[in-house]
Amino acid sequence: MALTLPPNYPEIDVVRLINYRTFENCIKNEVRCAMVSLMARGITTAAEIASALGISRTAIYRHLNALRKSGIVAYRDGKFYVAARLFLVYDVDIDEKGSIKITVYPNKGGFIDEAIGFAFVKGEYCRCDVCVVRDKCLNAVKNLAKKLDVKIRSENPLDGFREIVEEITKKDLIKLLKDGYLIAKLSEEIIEEEPEAE
Repeated sequence: MALTLPPNYPEIDVVRLINYRTFENCIKNEVRCAMVSLMARGITTAAEIASALGISRTAIYRHLNALRKSGIVAYRDGKFYVAARLFLVYDVDIDEKGSIKITVYPNKGGFIDEAIGFAFVKGEYCRCDVCVVRDKCLNAVKNLAKKLDVKIRSENPLDGFREIVEEITKKDLIKLLKDGYLIAKLSEEIIEEEPEAE
């Protein structure tokens, strides 16, 4: 089921709002995506992750530190965990009157799913029409909708996720901002975090 944690997982945030640039830096790095998916399946030590991916622990720790700084991963008792069950992606802008405008991207984010680990929704990078795991992804999105009590009509995973985000944003955004965990970054911090070439 969507949002169901693996056994022995600590309690984590239900929803985190992640800055657009921070999210983009993660999804453009295949190793980091694979690491988050492994953590969502219960593989939570650096040694286990390194072994599963066939990468040195030094490289794994470098990626884990970047994921921790971004708020996607949490560290507890020597283990690394996905920091929330559901991630929504936002951006902040200031209009000409000085008002702050928050945009939540309905086609970007991710969530824990028991069957596939972590489902990254990558917006324009998603190619549902040619994806080999389309059916698994669609089932994960349908399970997420059921868990959140949201009705979706789409049989396309990306469109289904968009429907979910639009619905929960409409009815719960103020509550999310009050109770959720918002990762806000200054533009200087974002520049410092530019992704490393692999």
